Amino acid sequence: MKNKGILFGSLIAGLVLVAFSCTKDDVTVPVKPPAAAPPPVSFVEEFDNVGDLASKGWVFKNNSVPIGQNGWRQGRYEAATGAQYKFLNPVPFYGFPAHSASATPNDFISCDVTAGNDVNGAADYSAFLISPQLPLKNGDRLIFYTRAVDDANYSIYTRDRMQVLANYTDGTASVGNTKTSVGGFTRVLLDINPNYVNNDPGGYPRIWRKYTYTFAGIPGDSVMKGRFAFRYLASDAGIFGGISGNNYPSCVGIDSLAYIHN
Repeated sequence: MKNKGILFGSLIAGLVLVAFSCTKDDVTVPVKPPAAAPPPVSFVEEFDNVGDLASKGWVFKNNSVPIGQNGWRQGRYEAATGAQYKFLNPVPFYGFPAHSASATPNDFISCDVTAGNDVNGAADYSAFLISPQLPLKNGDRLIFYTRAVDDANYSIYTRDRMQVLANYTDGTASVGNTKTSVGGFTRVLLDINPNYVNNDPGGYPRIWRKYTYTFAGIPGDSVMKGRFAFRYLASDAGIFGGISGNNYPSCVGIDSLAYIHN
């Protein structure tokens, strides 16, 4: 028994010796990396590359009737050539340069007369640009710049309209499928030129103008799945003025958008 006790004691002493002889260079202790900080809720969107918007959660929907070849698209600033621009002559360019350009004058997002197809004389326009899901809260702010074509030297005056809507209910991007439907986007935040008067003075601005909306009227403290949307719209309109011959949509742009979550 005595020998067994000596043997056991020697074993323990050896283990202790080994343990204390190990240095930090001998043992690698895994270190847990710090938790990644959550992405900021507030954001700025310059619309320099409209093709990347879908990957960021933006949604496009064109409910115009008859539907045209484009809805919201990369900004337009191009030579006014071709049959579709006949009524603009002698204007050399169609569209306008960006408010804030990092690479080209087209670094903004736009929607124009080609959102509808007035092949039979007129079209009804309803084209949506819908934001990603956001934790909208009373006191949050939406800031953006917008303008239409400067038609002061055109042979006709253009008339553009855009609404800024919000969905405070289900957080989806559904706006229905008809020219008048808005789905859950029932809250009108802004309505620019609702009476379709000639663009500036009184109608849609013909130079970049800053708009700011402070969110209010949201039920409770916050809405975790809210969205806002821009809706370009017109009725009985087209490149030749629609059936009435009076309603000429042109092109509107949005640039330097900021959403500020408080």
